[in-house]
Amino acid sequence: MRVIVLGLLTVSCLAASAAASQSAAKPASGKPAIRACSLLTRDLVAKYDTLNPKVRDFMKPEEEAIGTHGSSCNDGGIFLQVDPFVSHDQLRKKPAKDWQPVAGLGDAAFFRDNGGRWGELIVWTGTHHFTLQISVPTGGTAESVKPNATGLATALIAKLKG
Repeated sequence: MRVIVLGLLTVSCLAASAAASQSAAKPASGKPAIRACSLLTRDLVAKYDTLNPKVRDFMKPEEEAIGTHGSSCNDGGIFLQVDPFVSHDQLRKKPAKDWQPVAGLGDAAFFRDNGGRWGELIVWTGTHHFTLQISVPTGGTAESVKPNATGLATALIAKLKG
């Protein structure tokens, strides 16, 4: 009898452990977690980053989980957050006054100057949304990095749909 009880106890512990590891890989929403650094490849960073390549090559990508199924990636002068907001539709319907609409990018997109140091873009596409910040080079403006931000966003949208 002890062997049966011990066996059942072992099986139930293993089942609980397996369920816990599955819930870590797949959040309660049912959507698999997206790893931002897997989207923001070094090739994309090299193409759209505004930092001096010597500085960028010295830095390593840093990824961090956000909320229940989002993540961020900081690589060089680019910071990407994928699915960072729970109530993101509120911002989409009524963005703050400093966000300017960007036509033809995803389902909806807005750009702003973030303190003169970053050009920032927020994009909705399908079931995802992301924010993208690109460093403004010394003497530059957020508007000067907007083409980089929109080009990178276009590449990211294709990856999120694929």
